[in-house]
Amino acid sequence: MQGSVLILRFLLLGSAVSISNAALGQIDAPVAMTEKSGCAHDTCAWAPSLKHRIFTAGDLTYTVEMYQKEETGGDFVMRRAGNELLRARLDGLSASVSVVWSADKKNFAITWSLGGENGGFHVRAFHVEGDLITEFPATRAALDDFDERHGCEARGNNIQAHSWLPDSRTLVLVLSNYPSADCGRDHGHTEAYLVDAPRGKIVQRWNLKKLNEYMAAHPE
Repeated sequence: MQGSVLILRFLLLGSAVSISNAALGQIDAPVAMTEKSGCAHDTCAWAPSLKHRIFTAGDLTYTVEMYQKEETGGDFVMRRAGNELLRARLDGLSASVSVVWSADKKNFAITWSLGGENGGFHVRAFHVEGDLITEFPATRAALDDFDERHGCEARGNNIQAHSWLPDSRTLVLVLSNYPSADCGRDHGHTEAYLVDAPRGKIVQRWNLKKLNEYMAAHPE
């Protein structure tokens, strides 16, 4: 019930939150503010606790299986021909999920929301090689670097996966500070990290202006 209430709150506040995020340069929580779900470009997004969906990528299928009502969260499950290849826990999931694929369809990143009005976004990234799926250390260096320079001690920080560059290994991550006064002078700060996902190494940092220019040219 708690997850459903949080999502309904997003639905009611969707317009206001979207405007706020646009002003900050933060990408919207994927489908956290709407009942619509589906795929565009290389991204599929949906709210699993509102509607169960199964998506395909080549001969792979993937979905999210929500936990029972007494526990928030769910498992991201990927299968081929009915055989389970991956079951990855999405801790605290209560609002929305997006999956963005690389151009070669070998890498994908999952963003999920805990349902908070201004955040609670997390990312995991994976590589597919035949029936073997391994996790990339894609986020740790970016999270640590952002926290050191702009961290919000009171609330933590947000991270979202926007897209992969054409090389299919560089992942564009958007990190943001909560837009609330208890996060101090850096509240609302947003920037992008380009990371070499297989190694988790930071390749570039983009300021808000460059991030917005990229997002305008590469909508997801």
